[in-house]
Amino acid sequence: MGFVLRLRRPNPGRVFYGWYITIAGACSNFLLIGIAVLGFGVFIEQFRQEFGWSVKAIALGFSLRSLETGLMSPLTGMMVDRFGPKRMAITGVIIVAIGLFMFSQARNLPVYYAASAILALGQSLGGFGAFTLAIMNWFNKKRGRAMGLINSGNGFGYFATLIMASMIQSIGWRETLIVLSATVLVVGIPLALVIRDRPEPYGLLPDGEQPTPEALELMKLEQGKPRRRSSGSGPGFEVSQVVRMPAFYLLCIAGALGGATQGAWVTFQIPHYQSAGFSIGVTGVLVAVYGLVQVPMRFGAGWLGDIVGRRRVYLVSYLLHGVGLMLFAFISPSRPWLLAPYYLIFGLGHAAWVVGGQTIVADYFGTRRFATIRGLRQSLQVPASILMPLLMGALFDHYGNYRMAFAVLAVICCTAVFWLLLIRRPMWIDEPAPQVESKQA
Repeated sequence: MGFVLRLRRPNPGRVFYGWYITIAGACSNFLLIGIAVLGFGVFIEQFRQEFGWSVKAIALGFSLRSLETGLMSPLTGMMVDRFGPKRMAITGVIIVAIGLFMFSQARNLPVYYAASAILALGQSLGGFGAFTLAIMNWFNKKRGRAMGLINSGNGFGYFATLIMASMIQSIGWRETLIVLSATVLVVGIPLALVIRDRPEPYGLLPDGEQPTPEALELMKLEQGKPRRRSSGSGPGFEVSQVVRMPAFYLLCIAGALGGATQGAWVTFQIPHYQSAGFSIGVTGVLVAVYGLVQVPMRFGAGWLGDIVGRRRVYLVSYLLHGVGLMLFAFISPSRPWLLAPYYLIFGLGHAAWVVGGQTIVADYFGTRRFATIRGLRQSLQVPASILMPLLMGALFDHYGNYRMAFAVLAVICCTAVFWLLLIRRPMWIDEPAPQVESKQA
């Protein structure tokens, strides 16, 4: 059955709908990433104290999440490209809620690992990845700013740690997980319903630019044609072309180093604070303050990338990351003065890395198969994501603290700059489309 596009000239005084999607994505990130990723480390000590599990055994659950997310990323990316981000975002929200509820019922490691696997599936299908694809389609020149805004939700997500820590102290960790599961369903699904795949079916162009008469005529030619369920109809390379480009694999190596260190930091930052001597209450405040600092930094990093070049900002982010992690390794109640330079240096690197890591895929390869290419890139980063939490757990079990582990992470992160400097191919957005289509290397 055909779907007729209802074309209308956009009202210049009306807010571009892409910004509504971006704001909904920021709220979704606050909810899903704040609970399932950024704040989940608050449960590590609860598991260790109640069940007597080693940190390495608990860390294996995070490694399994990384393994499943990576292995399934190409498949889930294809599903997002095929069925559209809205359907997958809703599905992912439901599965995340199921995973959180399963964690609340865990009393042994097999159930804990099964809950980790379900949570990973939900994260792969919905939330950040689905909203990111929609934003890549709705923005081009302002892509960095849009990604900075959506990632400001991640910054606010650090407040989830403070909220979750308070809930654990008040009602217990199992009850906290049940409440969080219900919250994800009630709030997450309406946010996912805001998503629209791309602007053209609504008579709009990326970035809110006004369609020319010629562009409107081309849009009208699409009237009466069946509506495509796949969102993979924008400009860009096919997957078969991308996998023959050295730039793709160099981005994968750099992304693996950055992603693995970032994942380990997210998982163990709360245990590190506690191991260094901070109480869980103070730890929650420190993480929340960091999140507050991240909010303007992420939008600023996106804006700066649009102005001076997103690749350049992405490269510098790894150096700032490394220096910041080294500072973080030595933070303790006796050295509170390290918090200020850590917030500034690591915060800037973190903001630029998160924003740049998503936009650079679309900038180099276009948006036609963005979700699939992004998923394939994640799958190739799996080994590092699995090994890093295990390395962190092993170093803690050996030294009794996380200081050496974070120092090692700092060095590993800085080496990613070398691989990025080897990339020679120009970005998709810097070349005329006909020339780009013919290039394979």
